[in-house]
Amino acid sequence: MSTYVKAHGNNIPIQAPLIPDPFVPYTCKGYRSVFALCEADEAIIRKYLEPTPFEYMVNQFIVSVSDFSNCDKVAFMDCAIVIPVKHKDRYGGYYLFEYENDDSAIAAGRDLWGYPKKYADINLREEDGKVRGQAVRKGKVIAQIECDLTQTIPNLVQPQTYPHLNLHVVPRPDGKGIASMKIISRDTSPDFQLLSEKLGKTTVHLQGLPTDPLDELQPVKVLGGGMIVGDFYATEENGWGQVIETLI
Repeated sequence: MSTYVKAHGNNIPIQAPLIPDPFVPYTCKGYRSVFALCEADEAIIRKYLEPTPFEYMVNQFIVSVSDFSNCDKVAFMDCAIVIPVKHKDRYGGYYLFEYENDDSAIAAGRDLWGYPKKYADINLREEDGKVRGQAVRKGKVIAQIECDLTQTIPNLVQPQTYPHLNLHVVPRPDGKGIASMKIISRDTSPDFQLLSEKLGKTTVHLQGLPTDPLDELQPVKVLGGGMIVGDFYATEENGWGQVIETLI
């Protein structure tokens, strides 16, 4: 019988932290991601940026389903919708919606860096040159990407979505309002090792819930998509975030 060694974590419960402490560094060999570059109504993108400090750039967004199940710190799956934004002289990607299937991964992303993660059941399957990724929340398929890698497409010019520019928001514990709001920049891309990238004919379908209005991005015009395989590294140098501005 193993003996539990009491921890003194940087997150609660401090004697048995939900988030592994420290969370960085971590790696995910054999990371896989199916993605699609899409266009939406400019008015919708502007609507969701209005309460943020970020500037509108283009009516494009990237939707992805990614497999981090080989992560050596916490195994998880991820689904995200990211839009290109600008803040002062910085360009990057703002996570409009994000979902994962593990509470430790969700808490780490939210608490450490401001990723807007919520829970969903997520799967990514490959068969006969076709890839399908799904996110299911509260019994409803809120995001689905299907990519046929046997039907190749021309090269795809993707907008800049790194570094990630996140809003780290902490509500007041004693009443209404916000206790803290910071802009956090995080960029793990310098350490990512791409093993393969294939483009193919891609379709996307989004559905909404009262608290997850992904359907407002419909109808989606898909400009292209594909499948990425690589080795993901969150290093001591680039795996942590950087507070670039304190708003509250």
